Amino acid sequence: MKSKLLLSIALAAGLNTMAQERYLEEVFSESEITVMKDITYGINVNPLFNTSLLDPAYVGANAAQITQEKDSLLAYLATNPANIPMSFFLPYALDTNTILKLTQVKMDVYMPDMGVDSETERPVVVYVHTGNFLPPVINGSPGGSKEDSSAVEFCTRWAKRGFVAVAPNYRQGWNPVAAGAAGLPARRSTLLNAVYRAIHDIQYAIKGLRLDATMGSNTFGIDADKIAMFGQGSGGYVALAYNTLDKQEEAALPKFVFGGNSVIQPSIVGDINGDGGLLNLYQDNGMSTEISICVNAGGAMGDISWLEAGDAPMVSFHSPYDNFAPFDTGTVIVPTTGDDVVDVNGPNMFIAKANALGLNDVFEGEYPGDAYTARARSFYGRDMEDSPIINVNDPIEIPADGMEGLFPIVVTDGNGDIEPNGSPWEWWSKTDLDAYVTAVNAQTGGSYSSNDIHNNALLTNPNMSEAQANLYIDTIMGYAIPRMVKTMQIGNWQSVNMNELYMDGNDVVVYPNPSTDFVTFSTNNPLTSIASIEVIDIAGRMVFNNQTVNVSSEQVSVKNLNAGLYVGRITLDNGTELIKKFSVR
Repeated sequence: MKSKLLLSIALAAGLNTMAQERYLEEVFSESEITVMKDITYGINVNPLFNTSLLDPAYVGANAAQITQEKDSLLAYLATNPANIPMSFFLPYALDTNTILKLTQVKMDVYMPDMGVDSETERPVVVYVHTGNFLPPVINGSPGGSKEDSSAVEFCTRWAKRGFVAVAPNYRQGWNPVAAGAAGLPARRSTLLNAVYRAIHDIQYAIKGLRLDATMGSNTFGIDADKIAMFGQGSGGYVALAYNTLDKQEEAALPKFVFGGNSVIQPSIVGDINGDGGLLNLYQDNGMSTEISICVNAGGAMGDISWLEAGDAPMVSFHSPYDNFAPFDTGTVIVPTTGDDVVDVNGPNMFIAKANALGLNDVFEGEYPGDAYTARARSFYGRDMEDSPIINVNDPIEIPADGMEGLFPIVVTDGNGDIEPNGSPWEWWSKTDLDAYVTAVNAQTGGSYSSNDIHNNALLTNPNMSEAQANLYIDTIMGYAIPRMVKTMQIGNWQSVNMNELYMDGNDVVVYPNPSTDFVTFSTNNPLTSIASIEVIDIAGRMVFNNQTVNVSSEQVSVKNLNAGLYVGRITLDNGTELIKKFSVR
């Protein structure tokens, strides 16, 4: 008993003294994270409350009344927004006194509690959620808001690393079911305008954060010069467009023009900077909208011609077998009907161009010993066969060079067969979905089926589970975080492409961490072998012991271990002894 107690004390001491790199690793516990919910960052026109506003002809026919209402609303916003009459917030079906219908756009903020964090200028990650530009359930999906399970997980993990994570909702609404001869123009026009509105919302949120940080009280303790953006799913489309769509003429490419007019009309929806327009209430506060780095998970770029020198560096996670967002070049389709919407470019195209332009030079490096980088690069130079028909090319050829920043996500089942999974980092609770669908049906008079939504979502996310999602979130964090650190020059950024970041020649990495099935112990130097591995739980009990490993990389099953913290005691063949901690979920 005495020896076991001494071992536990020694291990605890070792855990407390092990160096942790802020931003690269989690340095705060969940109890040390503050989450502020539903902070209003803007008020603007909501086309979901009057869907006729999606039709430029309707807006033109009612321009006089809309102008009068807008002038009135701008006066309220300049003096006291709380005095805006309730009529403006009620759906048109319930109140026809006003044409313009408003919404308060809100954001959640996750950050280390200022009582335990001495840093007062912290980098920001703005998380842009998925959702097909329609609310959850109505979009045919279990998710689509800042409250999604994956949204909460991502933001919590960034905060535990020392970032401030900001998750804004944005205005939604388009017409995916438009049919007939006018169907394609309507689908394309309303979707691009939905992306455009979302860009304006995220711009406004970022400008508000910068204004508070530089001229206000810096409520969230941020560094206004270091803002990263992460877009997931349709939020990836928004993030990529935010980063690259910076000239008004770029919204007037031939594929965005019908009847001689661009589907984006600045006089109606505002200009590229979010200013002006009949249906836009945002006012410029003089702050920049620039971001330091753009990370995409599962989205595509509206047009590769948008990408130019001077845009922010880019990282992209994407499955070549995603059925809805092309990995290469292809056509976005409506998930529920399969109808065409618009041709776009996937990361196999735009990451290659980003590298050719030198955008990603800032985080190029060897990343020695990093299993995530090694995994990403293992796909470079490969052909991905049997890609979905939304891609023009099959097989998809991933270039061997110039693809730094691309992480192809390939999901396989228990038999090693490829699954058509484009978003394995997402999960949901069927019980919560049942309750949410019931509430939506009661509110809208709809007849949505939670069983149908659940089963349809499983078709493109087989084996969905929290455990699976967290493993892929581990991968996203493991690959993206070092590149964000390098780009924003935060923490130990000088060592990001050097051996010292991960390990020296006598060190070992443990991944994935946390894990549910297996952990791998791997040396930095292929000439160095692991002689033995012992795994010890927090109570000091040895739960695994292999004294004859004699390889440079060894996989250990943790399936039968209880959830919690464990310590690996590793001895190398040169006699070096190491202590490595990891968690089991």
